[in-house]
Amino acid sequence: MFEKNTQLAERIAGAISIALKEMNNHINANGQINRSSQVIKNWHVYDNYTWELILSGAKYLNEQGCINLKGYTERDLDFLLEHLAECYQHTNNVLFPNVKTTGNLPASVTHANPAKYQCTIKTRTFRTMMNLREALCEALDIDLPNEDSSKGKLNATPMSVLFA
Repeated sequence: MFEKNTQLAERIAGAISIALKEMNNHINANGQINRSSQVIKNWHVYDNYTWELILSGAKYLNEQGCINLKGYTERDLDFLLEHLAECYQHTNNVLFPNVKTTGNLPASVTHANPAKYQCTIKTRTFRTMMNLREALCEALDIDLPNEDSSKGKLNATPMSVLFA
């Protein structure tokens, strides 16, 4: 039992760490992350399991007081986790499918309920990941706003110590 929990914890930490490193490295090298940034396009290779690890891990860190997410981000995490559970059978990347896949998916997978939610699943995923990045950076004492002025300002010390 302990071994399985350790392995799961390592997978969760790995998924969150990779996503955070990719986003922070992009900001450090290129400036602000936009929806069209290469780092975001890389999310097309994530699979449903990776998304579940990232989102569930973030939810757990928030519940344990390790990070501080705003209420709307907590609701977005719950919404996206529920959406993953309901729609995983449609594609291996429900939250950020590539353009070719998106056109073949039912609207309920890519847009949820348009009467209730104005943004697409991709937009909500982007917003959630940006808010998660900010909360993780704050918890890890990484001062790297998502701005063009942040180019070259990533202090590797907290990252290299905590995620070696």
